[in-house]
Amino acid sequence: MHNFVRYKFYREHKYLSFVLNDLERLVAKTNFQISEELEKVADQFKAAVELLKGHAEYADNCLHVLLKQKDSKVYEHIEKDHGLLDATINNLQLLLDQVNFAVAATEKIEAGYQFYISYRKFVGDNLIHLHEEETIILPELQRLYSDEELKEVEAKAYAVMSPHELIDMLQVLFLHMNADDKNAFLSDIKECQFEKYAAILPKIKTQIPERELPLITL
Repeated sequence: MHNFVRYKFYREHKYLSFVLNDLERLVAKTNFQISEELEKVADQFKAAVELLKGHAEYADNCLHVLLKQKDSKVYEHIEKDHGLLDATINNLQLLLDQVNFAVAATEKIEAGYQFYISYRKFVGDNLIHLHEEETIILPELQRLYSDEELKEVEAKAYAVMSPHELIDMLQVLFLHMNADDKNAFLSDIKECQFEKYAAILPKIKTQIPERELPLITL
């Protein structure tokens, strides 16, 4: 086992997992015959879909391309999953639409149940997908590239983000991360975009629990 820590991607999986599981808990207790509750599910499902698609696009275009450049094929089954994402989401949307189309309360309840068990399975499958990204894709990237080369991926993203966009991103992510994750994000931004780092630090520092401050290099 290595006695040093390599550069990591996929820290945002903690947030992605939270969003999907939070929706699963919401769906589990939704009364589908109450329109306001159904609308809340539909809104959160739409937001989760946008997040998933953004994550898949980032992985395909920013990370898998690095593996292709080194003729590594380990990404192929992950990218295949991404390719099936639209079809899976469309099927879930059709099930959710069935709740709206149903007239009788008993029909709405049954249609909602079918959506729930299908979405729950999707969440379980996605957890396996996230696990494989971190245990197959990440080690392969670390094997093929130096930490400095890997850092360039995130550096390109931070270069085009405004301080306001960085603050918005970190405020959302940091709610679901530990001090090590927060330190990694802030260190990256500090290293590649120091002026932006200096601009966002006062605001972001107030979002970090006092007990974590000694664990983070600000």
